[in-house]
Amino acid sequence: MGIGKTIALELCKQGANVVLNGRNVGRLEKTHQEFLQKGFNVIAVQADVTKITDCDELIQKTIASYGKIDILVTNAGIIISERFENIQPEIFARVIESNIYGSAFPAFKALPYIKNTKGSIVFISSVAGMIGLPTASAYSAGKMALTALAQSLKIELTGSGVHIGIVHVGFTQNDADKRVINGKGELILVAQRPVYLQQTQKQVAKAVLTTIRKRKFKSTPSIIGKLNSYLVRFFPGLVMRIIAASQKRMEKMYK
Repeated sequence: MGIGKTIALELCKQGANVVLNGRNVGRLEKTHQEFLQKGFNVIAVQADVTKITDCDELIQKTIASYGKIDILVTNAGIIISERFENIQPEIFARVIESNIYGSAFPAFKALPYIKNTKGSIVFISSVAGMIGLPTASAYSAGKMALTALAQSLKIELTGSGVHIGIVHVGFTQNDADKRVINGKGELILVAQRPVYLQQTQKQVAKAVLTTIRKRKFKSTPSIIGKLNSYLVRFFPGLVMRIIAASQKRMEKMYK
């Protein structure tokens, strides 16, 4: 669903053979059938990418179907909306695991094959991976960790021909049934954001494909994301004050 589904669709349009992955069997198969009806060459593999055994099965089924892997896009990650003090520790751990293990574990299993093809591994991160956001401590921590993971791999794989990329996605239009979790792990509605701050899922997907095609390391698709990246780098204190003031306004609105 969401960005992941749209990235897969744009890759298919470019002629790629695509492996769709998800945990929800019903939703995964629905998307699979949609793609098949469009005439695309796709398979669907149900797997929880926070489990290394599932990732092994995912990669082995990919190799059995297509014989090689050129591109791995890691897009898994649970979003949480809750103040740190109100998050149950096991829920905090679950969010961290989804955002770190959900990217690292598929990369572990796919890397030997991607080294053979001199292909790409692209991590989907967020502007929350540039500076910690209020009510998103676990999510921000997970996305920041992806930057370190991507940087380490880029250095380790220098000279191998493997491309490592990381895309810091900004506010994006969500599917109608998109949900996040609260501190207890309960599903809640996504907070509404002004339309002018949002990118479409297709814009994000095209930015990901450009990252792959041009073999860029870091990409920040949205204007807001680019501005945030600049300000965080040179004026981090100012950014934190702006975010704090914005958070106070939001809290007053919902009291």
